[in-house]
This record gives sequence, C-alpha cells and structure tokens, in this order.
Amino acid sequence: MLTADLVRIRKKGDVHVLEGLGEAMRDELDTLAERIVHVGAESVGRTRGEIEIARMTEGVSPREKQLARALEVVFDDASTYEGGGGEATVATRMALFEAAAKRRREADAGATFDRGEVIATFARASGLEPEAVERNLYADRKREERLVAAGFTAGEALVRRWELARVQAMLLRATAITISFSRIEPTALRRLLRALKFHQLLHVVELRGESEAVVRVDGASSLFDATTKYGLRYATLVPHIVAAGASEILAELKVRPKKIFRADEDLLASLRDEAERLAGEANMRPEVDDLLSRFADLRSRWSVERGTRVVSLAGVAVCVPDLDFVRDDGLRVGFELMGYWSRKAVWARVEAVEQGLAEPVLFAVSERLRVSKEALPQEAPSALYVFKGTLRPKAVLEHLEAMAAASDARSGPRIERKTRKKAGKRTP
Repeated sequence: MLTADLVRIRKKGDVHVLEGLGEAMRDELDTLAERIVHVGAESVGRTRGEIEIARMTEGVSPREKQLARALEVVFDDASTYEGGGGEATVATRMALFEAAAKRRREADAGATFDRGEVIATFARASGLEPEAVERNLYADRKREERLVAAGFTAGEALVRRWELARVQAMLLRATAITISFSRIEPTALRRLLRALKFHQLLHVVELRGESEAVVRVDGASSLFDATTKYGLRYATLVPHIVAAGASEILAELKVRPKKIFRADEDLLASLRDEAERLAGEANMRPEVDDLLSRFADLRSRWSVERGTRVVSLAGVAVCVPDLDFVRDDGLRVGFELMGYWSRKAVWARVEAVEQGLAEPVLFAVSERLRVSKEALPQEAPSALYVFKGTLRPKAVLEHLEAMAAASDARSGPRIERKTRKKAGKRTP
C-alpha cells in the first residue's frame, strides 16, 4: 500500500491536505503512468528485480522520482506476483552453505576458493544442473518473485487508483477518523457500517435530520492511548467511505505536534467512481454466514435473512443487525454479532436498550468479554446471548423464543388478534 512518505501535502495551520493536481502535474502523471504500464505489460514473467532495472530512468528530477515510485507501488499492489521459492529453496541454500563452509575449512592454506566449482560439485551430488542451483538459490526472496498478471492496462486507470491511494496513505498514520455526510442514503450508511463491523472498528453514528450524519471511528486500543494500530484498517475502509458519499474525512494523525488530515467534498467526489469499483458489498463474517445456513435447517416458526436495517435511538445509529429473524406472525428481531469487541461497545448497546430502544435486538457477545446475560433484564425488548466458542443455532432459537414470549406478554391482545386473523378466525 502507498505510504505517507510518497505523498505530497500542503499545511494549513494544524490541518494537512493533499497537494492539488494542476494541469502540468496531470500531464506529468499521465506520462509516468503510461511508461510504468508499458514496462509492466512487457515484463510479465520477469522478476521484481528485473522490473526495477527496466523502470530506471536517467536525468529525472527528485519530484518525478517520487511520483514514479508512488505509481509503481500502486501498480505492484494491483498486480499478481508469484514466488518461486519455499521450504525447498531454504533447505537447498542451507545445504549449499554448509558444503561451502566445509570446503573452505578443508582447503589448504593459501588455496583459492572457487565459488563456481563449489556450486558445480554440490549440483552433481544433488542430481541438479548448476544453472538450476544458481537460479533457485534466492528464489524465496521478494526480488525474485515473478510478475504473473499486470494490474493495469492503461495509464489513466493507474492514475485514478493512485489518487485514491493518496487518501489511504494518510489514514495509515491516523489514530481516529471522523466521517461527515451532507446527504446520506440508508442503504449506503448500512453498507458502510457493515464494513466497519467487518474490520472490527468501534463507531458511533450521529444522525442529523433526514439526510446528514457524522460517523466517528476508532479501535478498541484507542480507548487507552492514541495509536496507529488501526491505520491499515482505516486505509482499507477508504473505498467504502468514499463510495457511501462522504462529504468530508477528518483524521487525527499521530505526529508531533498533533495534526489533522482533511479530505474535502470536492476531493472525495472526484474519487467516487474509482471507490465504487473497489468497494463492492462488505463481506459478512464467516460465523454469521455459518449461523445463517445452519439456522435455516431448524424447524421453527422463525425465518432468517441478512440484515438491511439501521436500528437507531434518538438520532444515534445504534447498530446494523447482521441478520433479521422473522416469526411467522411478523415479529422481527435483529441479530448483531459483537464477537470480541471491547466491553465498552457492549455496554453502549445495553445503555441504548435502557434508554428506550424499542426495536428488539439479540446481541451475541463472546464470554471472553466477561459480560453476563443478566446485564439486560428478561423483560427488556432486547437480550444478550453470551456464547462460548461458536454460535449455536439452537441457543439462538431459545433466546428468540424467550424474547418473543416477553413481547407477547407486553402486547398480547394485539398479537393475538393478528394471529387469529391470519388463521382465518374472527376475533370476538
């Protein structure tokens, strides 16, 4: 991934912004990108070391070298390389070095050490050709990886990816980020929150009116100290953030003195097409996928589907359920896997329920977080499922039935009439 040392910035007080792209710089970028793509197309099958030599240019300015290096990093990240080494290469190299050391110890004083002769002798003893031994001696090194497929076929595409990578590079040094939306669509917000959950990042969403929202994101360790531990996760999220229509990104950087990186609406809008190509749909965690398929095998009144809602309370988005369980009479219960998140995230859900979160949600929490299911009383509309190891469909069903019983007790007559009407009976 592109790193901050390859990104040019401008400083406005305590705020860092990316250097603007003027017409002259765009021409320079296009020229460099076309050259890198051309070299890449002709280098399929070559090693990284050979490609580095082919990319070398003479008489270029330091600025051009920095831009070229940044474009090369982005090109290589999107390309496919394969290593030719492995354990066999390491074993062969160790055996050859031992043979060479033995030969040197046994040589007469003043005798010449012939490297080629040592390799040839070793090759004959191993049933190999000397050229094969020489070629595979360092095949496990990164420089010896061979290009299998080029990541770009056009310089224009490489430049677009580089522009997005600049924002990602700045977020590598972030300790926390704040994302603003001047106009947010529920579907886009849900996809972003699902991506945040997939990367196990803590987040708080403040909904402002019908269309504005602010999302504050950090990691569990950030509760104790400012850390860049989650920088790679923040950078990976950038395509999802931009694709969701963010109007601003503010990132707190761990530099001295403290600085803020800002990506404004104009910059983010220019990156949206590329971000949408990269973002796609956020992945579900394998535990949730497994529960989805296994629960469907149970014979019960409940069906299960992937979550599509944002559960909110007083202008704050509480959670995006991973799954929705729907009883045959229409009762809907969300399911959120908290997994190994911090205890603070769990208590935030508990507080939301205590403050009046009416929509029922079953929060699944690992026992490693040392939270008791009694943290939410039995009569509450939501519940805690404290699991050990893996999620058990039967245990989930038991919690759903208990939550449904509590819901029926709170609104029994209304649900009873709905059930009878569905069965074709008249209510007295």
